[in-house]
Amino acid sequence: MEKNLRQQSPYHTPVDGLRTDQQRLLMSQQDMLLLCSQPIERPFMTLTHSGTPEDFVPTSQSELSRFLSDNATSARKQTFPVGGRTSLAVCCPDSHSGPLICTSQLNRVVDYPVRDMTITVEAGMRLDQLNEIISAEGQRLPIDVPQSNRATIGGVIATNTSGPRRFSYGTIRDYVIGVSAVDGVGNLFKSGGRVVKNVAGYDLGKMLVGSLGTLSVISQVSLNLRPRPECMQLVWFDFDSCQSVDQALEAIVTSGTRPTAVEYCNSKAARQITAESRIELPNENHAVCICYEGPENVVKWQAQQIINEWRAFSSLDAQIIEGAQASQLYNALTEYQTSSDDPVTLKAVVLPSQMMSFIETATSLNIAVQAHAADGIVFGHLPDSASSLENVNQILEQLQSVIDPGTGYLTIYQCESDWAESLPLFCSLPAGWELMQQLKQALDPLQLLNSRRFTELVKS
Repeated sequence: MEKNLRQQSPYHTPVDGLRTDQQRLLMSQQDMLLLCSQPIERPFMTLTHSGTPEDFVPTSQSELSRFLSDNATSARKQTFPVGGRTSLAVCCPDSHSGPLICTSQLNRVVDYPVRDMTITVEAGMRLDQLNEIISAEGQRLPIDVPQSNRATIGGVIATNTSGPRRFSYGTIRDYVIGVSAVDGVGNLFKSGGRVVKNVAGYDLGKMLVGSLGTLSVISQVSLNLRPRPECMQLVWFDFDSCQSVDQALEAIVTSGTRPTAVEYCNSKAARQITAESRIELPNENHAVCICYEGPENVVKWQAQQIINEWRAFSSLDAQIIEGAQASQLYNALTEYQTSSDDPVTLKAVVLPSQMMSFIETATSLNIAVQAHAADGIVFGHLPDSASSLENVNQILEQLQSVIDPGTGYLTIYQCESDWAESLPLFCSLPAGWELMQQLKQALDPLQLLNSRRFTELVKS
């Protein structure tokens, strides 16, 4: 019965071959006979938005597999998987010596059993498109992604992008239940499936999260979904010192509330975020913004409760933001980590207990700082005064000196393309580097998939 229901679903569409019955009707019987009697010759290289004739835009998994297989046996060109092209500069020079593999045409819904709260889509589907489909059923994927109108689900997985809600909902890794992908030599492989409890043995799909396109080209994804909340409110706190912020954040553990997100901004970042959201809020000191979601009465109680609990730490202002303004401010917080025109954007991961020490150092260097405060993840936009490589390297050295290499790390999240060759994009090798190399060798033995990112790691 379930199989019949899925076949009748408007979202259950074939992945390969002609897309719709309407397209089939457009072909005459003579055309069909001619097509069946002759071999199909499909050009692998097609023109994309970048205008490069070598860029490849597959429309099916089989096309993608054939292209990578042919490349591995003949030309052996370096290839670079891309989706919405929102993160091309993340931790890698923004230049490419081979064709881009653009997944923009892999954008169909394969299966959507609404009652199971799972969905299977092709990897080139835009996040906004996905959210529009599932929100109509009262569901959501609770992952905050900057530029969601352009970002694709495959790109989100490859870059492991997340935002403020990771405090309560985790990252995209927690929602991927199945993956189909093509390795560097054209082999299509699958991990997991379309139901929540489906993995027996090693879950290879989880290894592709954050792999930056170096292991395979993701072609299809099955995701676990969540119900949409009834209401959202934000509480904006103004603190006079890093010490008082630190004390308040420690009290989150014993709070009677359950925040969805806990965001910190220093004064420079707070001014930019409030200006972007067009909401008048205190922005001359240290700001902490807490998000609550759920039933309306519960959300209202929690917002007032956290104000009462934090009066001991902040003698300054606290404001509740709701309705359309809450959405505006939350979107500004989500976009801020990558919406900078500054020369360099840094990302640091530290223990939450060590975060404010790092932020104090960064603020003293005139860096605009936003942090997922309860997770110890810090984004920093360097000032325009960091106008030379020498200045940037001096800032990096000072920031690196306050990070314990055993528990944290610092990376250059984005930078000017002219500087990328001269800066240590990864300031240190990640834990498990030898295992990463072995996995790269197994899935991409010819080093054809975005191998420059591995080169950057070794250089660092």
